[in-house]
Amino acid sequence: MWSRLAVALLVVAVPAAAAANVIWPAAILTERLLAWWVIGVSLVIEFLFVRAAFRLPVAKAAWATLAANGLSAAVGLFVVPFLGILFAAGLHYSGVGLRLNWQDFGPADWAVTFVMAVVFNVAIELATYRYGFRLTVDKRAAGLILLANVMTVGLALVSLAGIPHEHF
Repeated sequence: MWSRLAVALLVVAVPAAAAANVIWPAAILTERLLAWWVIGVSLVIEFLFVRAAFRLPVAKAAWATLAANGLSAAVGLFVVPFLGILFAAGLHYSGVGLRLNWQDFGPADWAVTFVMAVVFNVAIELATYRYGFRLTVDKRAAGLILLANVMTVGLALVSLAGIPHEHF
């Protein structure tokens, strides 16, 4: 069993030479989400929303925000680009992309990437608040956390148009 797992991990972890230069919106957005200034602004925004969503004292809201965002960043570093390539591959290999005349790096591609990143972040963060901090996640709290993530992922996405890659 362990040898099969090792072979499977090796096959997945070793990139094919032909795919070494492939890039897609999810990889670009993930890189921008990890820019120091995006992280800083996002933590402030999310702290305010976490405090309002769960009515927490400052210290507990800060700790919960750091924990939830740290976890979503650590896991998202791998999952968001993987979801993006999975989407792109599925779209193209299924033939749907051709039928829809889907353009790589077009507005629809970026919109799907944005939605995937927001949904992923919200799921990880809400799970962290619910299971890690034993907070009650009701519709109001979920809505506020969703709004915070729309703002923060949106900030990263919009910044791609105005701030070149080399300057973040």
